[in-house]
Amino acid sequence: MSNNLILNSSNVTNQRNIFQYNFLNGAFVVPDDSEMCISGITIPYSWYNIQQQFYNNTSFQITWTEAVLSTYTINLANGFYSVDTLNQFLQGELINLGLYIVDPNGDNVYYLSMVYNVSTYSVQLLSFAVPTALPAGYTNPAGLVFPAVASTPQFIILPTNNFGSIIGFTAGSYPPAVQATNYSVLSNTLPNGSPVNSIIVRCNLISNNVVSPSDILDSFQITGAFGSNLNYSPNFEKWIKIKSGRYSNFTITFQDQNFNSIPILDTNLLITLLLKT
Repeated sequence: MSNNLILNSSNVTNQRNIFQYNFLNGAFVVPDDSEMCISGITIPYSWYNIQQQFYNNTSFQITWTEAVLSTYTINLANGFYSVDTLNQFLQGELINLGLYIVDPNGDNVYYLSMVYNVSTYSVQLLSFAVPTALPAGYTNPAGLVFPAVASTPQFIILPTNNFGSIIGFTAGSYPPAVQATNYSVLSNTLPNGSPVNSIIVRCNLISNNVVSPSDILDSFQITGAFGSNLNYSPNFEKWIKIKSGRYSNFTITFQDQNFNSIPILDTNLLITLLLKT
């Protein structure tokens, strides 16, 4: 006999990556040789890639030479950032700090930027030498103080957090020292744009003795963009043995590829399970 079980937002627990199904009448007897499989999952892609509590990856620093060398800490708000949106956030901070000028076309000129380099599967940090005086035809609405000698700003990847792994840079200063010429560098490690690359589904009823941990029910890849629904429908029924006994409830847990909890924001999901006894 097969049973179709449905879990949705009403089953969420205080840990938003864990969902609990309560059997009717308070108990359900699972006989020997029973099995379970996933029929389908629809879950919103709603977890951030930049988050202080879970990933400690929300800050980096820059240096800037005016009359003296100054260091500024850039603090990112929790959110989901691409390299483009990281660069936009950086530009916004440069505006707030008054570290920009305006060209003759009325466009802001920034001396620091980061871009995704598709051909090398890396992030490229660019630092341009700040001139000693305002170029002809440009304006200086924020009152930027120019250095005595042309000087590049620096990106500083801190050793105290994990921001560097997002863009593929180890802790250090880029460029290593202030210089008078423009500077460009590619990631020195593989960028990990999101700490969550795939999803492992665990169930406390599962008895899968050939893997560790032994309660893995299934796994699936992330195939959609942030903010979209991720839909998983197995091509065939992947039955997994479950433990016999009498149960009042069971839990479904979502974890990343390294068995870390996923900080799910939107729990408006649907999980369909088949239970064969």
